Amino acid sequence: MGGPSAAVPDRASTTELVGHLRDAVRARTPVDARERAAIVSFVEQLDRLEHPFDEHAAPVHVTASAIVVCDTVARGVVLHRHKRLGLWLQPGGHVDAGETPWDAARREAEEETGLPVTFAGGAPQLVHVDVHPGPRRHTHLDVRYLLTAPDVPPRPPAGESQDVHWFAWHRAVAMAEPGLEGVLRALQPGTPTLRDARGNDAADLAHVYLRSREFGLPEVPSIHTPGSVKSWFADEVIGHGEVTVAELDGTVVGLLVLEPGAAGTGWIEQLYVDPAWIGRGLGARLLERARYRFPAGLQLWTFQANERARRFYARAGFAEVEFTDGSGNEERAPDVRCEWAP
Repeated sequence: MGGPSAAVPDRASTTELVGHLRDAVRARTPVDARERAAIVSFVEQLDRLEHPFDEHAAPVHVTASAIVVCDTVARGVVLHRHKRLGLWLQPGGHVDAGETPWDAARREAEEETGLPVTFAGGAPQLVHVDVHPGPRRHTHLDVRYLLTAPDVPPRPPAGESQDVHWFAWHRAVAMAEPGLEGVLRALQPGTPTLRDARGNDAADLAHVYLRSREFGLPEVPSIHTPGSVKSWFADEVIGHGEVTVAELDGTVVGLLVLEPGAAGTGWIEQLYVDPAWIGRGLGARLLERARYRFPAGLQLWTFQANERARRFYARAGFAEVEFTDGSGNEERAPDVRCEWAP
């Protein structure tokens, strides 16, 4: 999730600091489609700024935030309710003169929460990048660092928001605005469990489906609204196909939908992993469940543009056996049928 950010001396020149920050942001593996776009925007705008850390020099400037997690894991993550926006956010703010962004993140975390914080692992680690509108028509190029705090109640000083609390990971993910959700999903500790879907899973399944589609298939955007996708899961998927949910302490992070085929084989109708969990073995676990359920063989359709999925299935022994121009699917995008036989 990005390497240490302490390679630059504390008193580095602005040029050195900008170069270091640019390299660190470029090296990020994005946790979702929003961060992927933010990384591109961050670098483009950073290189145009004469004084990137000065909030008074230009409407666009670098800010710094802290993702504060409990050093015992038990409590989860700290959020505070922003006094003007009314949103539950991570602590953070502007970079003072002479500060590095990571030191600004640590200072802001201490000032806004009253907690004694330290860098996770002993060194600054960049874990997220976001570009978003700020007050006074400003644009914040926000870099976010991982910090830990002991399992004690926050004690924000007077003048700061008094709504500062520890939240369990699943609650923090559910409350987070889109620019924060991805990094919380990526940092949530633990191993997902696989279970059968329940009737009240529709909204969470739809959300993961759309996040995964947006990240993995920007060339083939979903043609349905979030509301209609939720209704589809509720009315036509759950209770009809065999639906497996990957859940981590209340946070849904993946899904698998199976349908029976001919001669004991099966169809993988849907297999989606939240982008924050790509590359962490969850897709392979869901695929293994599909093989266990239909050991005689499996088939699936995927879009030709979905090269990541095609590589995943090829590594798992699926053969691409049929290509179409997409006239048979709703998106009218070229697709490919894949088969696996034991």
